[in-house]
Amino acid sequence: MTENWYIVLGLDFDPNPVQDETVIEQKIEEKRKFWSSKANDFNHGAEYRKYSQMLPDIKKDMIGPENIRAELIKDACDKTYGPIDKTLKMIKKTEIPQDTIEKMATKLKVDVETVKRRASALGIKIVASQGGDFQATYDKYYKTKPQNADKYNGMNALLKSFNVTNLYEFLYAGTTIKNSQNLPCDALKQRAKERKTKEFYKNDSVSGSGSKICGQCDECFKDEATKQIYDKYLEYNARKTVLDELKSFFELSGELTQDTYADYTGRLTEIFKNRKDAENLLLAFCKVEKIPVPASGVEKKENTHIKICRCGCTNDVSDGRKFCKACGLELEIKCPKCGTINDATINVCKCGFKFENIDKAVSLCELASDALDTMDFSVAEMHLKDADKYWPGSDRVSQLNERLRDLKSRVGTAVEDMCKACKEKKYYEARRQLESVKKFSPSYSEPAIEEEINNGILTAEKFKSIAQSGKNETEIVDACTKAYEACNDCPGVREIISKYPPAAPTELVVVADSSAKVNVLSWKRSTTDGLLYYSVIRKEGAIPISVQDGTLIGRVSMCSINDQNVLPGIQYFYAVFAERAGVYSNALTYKDAVSNLFEISGVKIAAGDGVLQLNWDPIADNATVNIERSDHLGKTTKLNCNSKSNFVDKDLNNDEEYTYKVYLSYSIGIKKTDTKGINISGTPTRPPLPIEKLVIKPSQGNEFQIDWENPENSDVQFFYSTKKPDFISGDLLPVSTLESTMNTLIVSKTSNTTGTFKYEGDDLIYVIAVVVKSGSAVIGTISRASKGGTVKVNSASLVNGKIMINVELPKDVTGFVVLYRHDQFPDDISDTSTTRKYIPLKQYQYDGGLVIDSNELENYYFSVFAEFRRDGESDYSTGTDYLFSNVSKETITYSISVNKKLFGGGIINLTFESENKKFRLPDIDVMSAQDRAPMFKKSGKLFHQIEAQETNGSVTISIPLKKGLPRETYIKPFLQDENLAGRYVLKIKLGSDHKIS
Repeated sequence: MTENWYIVLGLDFDPNPVQDETVIEQKIEEKRKFWSSKANDFNHGAEYRKYSQMLPDIKKDMIGPENIRAELIKDACDKTYGPIDKTLKMIKKTEIPQDTIEKMATKLKVDVETVKRRASALGIKIVASQGGDFQATYDKYYKTKPQNADKYNGMNALLKSFNVTNLYEFLYAGTTIKNSQNLPCDALKQRAKERKTKEFYKNDSVSGSGSKICGQCDECFKDEATKQIYDKYLEYNARKTVLDELKSFFELSGELTQDTYADYTGRLTEIFKNRKDAENLLLAFCKVEKIPVPASGVEKKENTHIKICRCGCTNDVSDGRKFCKACGLELEIKCPKCGTINDATINVCKCGFKFENIDKAVSLCELASDALDTMDFSVAEMHLKDADKYWPGSDRVSQLNERLRDLKSRVGTAVEDMCKACKEKKYYEARRQLESVKKFSPSYSEPAIEEEINNGILTAEKFKSIAQSGKNETEIVDACTKAYEACNDCPGVREIISKYPPAAPTELVVVADSSAKVNVLSWKRSTTDGLLYYSVIRKEGAIPISVQDGTLIGRVSMCSINDQNVLPGIQYFYAVFAERAGVYSNALTYKDAVSNLFEISGVKIAAGDGVLQLNWDPIADNATVNIERSDHLGKTTKLNCNSKSNFVDKDLNNDEEYTYKVYLSYSIGIKKTDTKGINISGTPTRPPLPIEKLVIKPSQGNEFQIDWENPENSDVQFFYSTKKPDFISGDLLPVSTLESTMNTLIVSKTSNTTGTFKYEGDDLIYVIAVVVKSGSAVIGTISRASKGGTVKVNSASLVNGKIMINVELPKDVTGFVVLYRHDQFPDDISDTSTTRKYIPLKQYQYDGGLVIDSNELENYYFSVFAEFRRDGESDYSTGTDYLFSNVSKETITYSISVNKKLFGGGIINLTFESENKKFRLPDIDVMSAQDRAPMFKKSGKLFHQIEAQETNGSVTISIPLKKGLPRETYIKPFLQDENLAGRYVLKIKLGSDHKIS
């Protein structure tokens, strides 16, 4: 067989070969459609037609009980890695430069990572190319687009309409805030919300565009992870702009001077916040773009007098400078956690404190200072509190807090009172507070507020003058109303209009809706013309006599309102007042007390063995629950219930239906009043046993495999939520309760106890398996599921007498669990017959790999699991299996000879020998096939078995040649235990042949 279906189908075969037959079947179908559509392709049509005809063979070899996937995986590795390994071994070096690896990948037509993986497997170290890996640096920082680049580029047209280039500039346009990119996400989202509600609320194109950008801010700054993606995009654009400018400059001038080169180095340093990275990128860019670098453009010796600030500014400290010349931040910062003095550009202190927190604190201080300039003390206090959380003990925070205290002691609450007055349209009061503020702080200025105050007062005075000179009631009332709407505290307006009070509304009706738990009020409008408002007042136990006598339910212009904040069984009285320009009519009252007797709600029933449990929503203190039970014969029994939340009815007959009427009784004074109640039925039954085992493993893409034990073959349903449920195994509750608190999980069952499901989200979910019977659910085991990245094992090697496993880090991993055995791969993470080692993430980072303290001359069957800590608990990825052989392979050669008899039959001699004088021949299965020697063990038939034995140099096994053996029969020996492939190699002797007939 010359074809390998893993390679033909394009399926992964190493290090995590695809074994899921559903995935394989989907891939085969995908390829079938492709081959069929391309059957007449000029270049490859014959090849595609051949594969279409071989589909039955492909399915047989890849799917079903007779599959030969294991052999195909090994063959695919041999075919793919053989040429690579041969080339690497020919080089005969322990270290290979990166550019050599890339050349090999191009020549052998494989990807670079495959060559790297094979080099690591052979113990060859990959080092940087001589003169630096310029192409890799060029590709990483200039050529490769960052994540979501196309999506973010799509926002540029909207941003350009506001004369800004990014979301940070948009949020703080027109302010003095300089470093908004360092603010925490909460502050950025709050700013977006403020701009959306205060500036972009109109129905025009500008508000539409601004509102869209605010929505993008919510998405980009959802959390630190999404913010970091956007920041990397901006950094990429900034780098590309500088480098494109450099390239254009060179094309025009034809050279780079030393000063020009230094200038571009400085600009890149401001972006990187690191001079070394800036120098490396600029050098790599010039090398790849073939731009001559000035002879002294790259300093050979590090300048010890240069320090880079966190803002990216380059500072010469030879004059003793301690603070950045651009932003004023200290160039050496004391860690607030451990006290260590660090350069400002450090990312993380040795104690673990992240210096990016200082950037956040500095930006928050900037916001606080801006708020103090406008005397917005509450906002300043909030920002300073957050800044102190990020940078405890900061001098900047202390200085601003001192300034805040000083201003508050002199100004008091005048600014807050002014803002409150503006909100209530009391502009004369607001002007008085503004004058008070300016008395203490003459430089204080809030143009928008001052303009609002002046406009309100001017408008009110204009209409007051009209009212004062009015000739009739209609003209006077209209002018007073407009003056009042412009400024509620304009002096004299109320005195004028109080001569013309509005007529009271009529026919007030109040209806208590017990189901909706609201009181519905309606009335007929006042006979007074013009704009009127109605103030609705509620009072407990007595009729309201004025607008201030009770609780204001609402101020509306319509003639109805719902009182949604009533308590059950309480006697309320209502009054409605018509209002015009602050002058109220007489009261329209409802003479009778209104009591809303809330109906019982949320009644659910759960069945148990001889019992039925009823649960309901909380009820009022002045209410009691009454329950009446009717059986299948029609007999009614009143039950004694003293609980306000549930009732358990015991000693019932299983599998007989019972009906319950549940209602409330309210005590109002000396009178008791019953509600109508609801009816609910249930059937007691013996509950099934809960599901005790539930195992969930991530599969391909968004798919998960689920496995459970079902001792009674009951009806099993699954539910999930992102928040850990409070239920425990064995709990009995109505299915409706689960459906209202969790999401139904759709599981495609592959057997009575296995299945698969899909979940698109990235967050952790909690899955419950419940057994359902008679409308009740028995809670089983709760399992956690997430797409937590499976570990990719690159290589394993001996380092200083220990085994070092090199892996690729999954996102958000917190540690690893490594299991190993010497005979087979571990079953799963709970396999107790293994050697187990837990390796925290910090230990992995310190060692540079997963270090196993063992060096036995054995095969190591490793299974590596990634740990993820969420909600204080750990969950684990599926295990990645990796075989590391720590024993030298013994090559055993064999030869086959046949001595035939004249009339049929004879002897087959199978001779085994090794380079070692003494060796142990393992158990051998001799397999046969027609027309060719079997490529894999499963592709042949068992011809003969040879037991393991100790040998001295060589051993010959004689096998009878049976009469009537078909022509063109071939035989080939295989290891009976395929796990010994790491210790033995069976190789046919040169000149021998597998053919025996």
